Amino acid sequence: MDILSIQPGTLSVDIKHPATGEPIGLSVQCVSLEDDRVKLVERQIKNKAFRSGRSTVTAEKIEDNTIEILAAAIVGWTWAEGLALGELKNPPLNKPNVGKLLSVTWIAKQIDTALGDEAAFFTT
Repeated sequence: MDILSIQPGTLSVDIKHPATGEPIGLSVQCVSLEDDRVKLVERQIKNKAFRSGRSTVTAEKIEDNTIEILAAAIVGWTWAEGLALGELKNPPLNKPNVGKLLSVTWIAKQIDTALGDEAAFFTT
């Protein structure tokens, strides 16, 4: 077995209603937190912090950084007929729409939890 051939794939996260646990019809495709796209965002956040010179970490800044990292991991999504993001039905995948989606705390938590399962990104 060539260990260099063992690479993470994408993970499909079926978003569930927070009260019932039933799928709502939204599936979000994510890459691993180790993916280069996510690492780039993490480095940008760190570099910005280093350049600022002061260590002014706030809870709000940590939450904003977490959302940026989650957003970088989202590479696709599928919306069921009739499901909407505000007034948008089947919204295009772009930074503003990903931001709107992740502003829904229970959705962001589900994606964050799924990203924490590193093994789920690998197939056997």
